[in-house]
Amino acid sequence: MDEIDAIAINMLINAPLMSEKEMKYATNRLKIMAKKKILNKRAKRFLNNKNRLGGFHLTNEINNILDYWADEAYIISMKL
Repeated sequence: MDEIDAIAINMLINAPLMSEKEMKYATNRLKIMAKKKILNKRAKRFLNNKNRLGGFHLTNEINNILDYWADEAYIISMKL
């Protein structure tokens, strides 16, 4: 788990206390963070392997990362 993951999970743990406006902002912010995470991972893979970056089908990857963050936030909140 890297720094982006920790920030996103913390944001989701605090989500029940947010207003609707704050929730929309948080959702957009989480999508931007997920996209940055994907692009950083692809750039590192490109530099290491000298391969193409691959197709830019970000929607599925963004949704997978958001699901991962939501699952981790749920697990942590149930432990509290």
